[in-house]
Amino acid sequence: MEKFEYVQKNLEALGDRDPLEVLAETPDLLTELFPRLDMRRGCELTHWTAGEIYCHLADLEIGYGFRLRQALAGTEEAQAFDHDRWGIRYRNYESYSARLALEAFCGLRRWNLELLRNLEPQDWNRVAYHPQRGPETISFIVKMLAGHDLRHLKELEYIASYVEAG
Repeated sequence: MEKFEYVQKNLEALGDRDPLEVLAETPDLLTELFPRLDMRRGCELTHWTAGEIYCHLADLEIGYGFRLRQALAGTEEAQAFDHDRWGIRYRNYESYSARLALEAFCGLRRWNLELLRNLEPQDWNRVAYHPQRGPETISFIVKMLAGHDLRHLKELEYIASYVEAG
């Protein structure tokens, strides 16, 4: 997916929802979905299985958390997240524990939310320079992350509906 299409899809998925509320709800929604899923099952919405999505979300939470901290530290260029190199090709997600990924995601998300909830108003305009997309404020990064959550939650709901339908 082209980089600006990725941005647009995430922002469209978020719409006018409060990104912090979405970020706070995601761990519970992922936990509720977990027993309804066959972790080896995918769907036409994604080329990933449910288990790979959980692993991807855990890794991405590390990446986005680091990017937020880079912006707060005034780092010139933020680290890009290449899910193909960091995820499936490098880590072989299919052999990883989706349960462990869920647990890691939930802990990391709580920690990142703690950071976000303690920001001063001016901090939301701090900038990280994404190597492909240019300057991104913390506010924008959080919106992107919330939209990303919603897109993967939709995929997992779709997979769950297939599992439940038999």
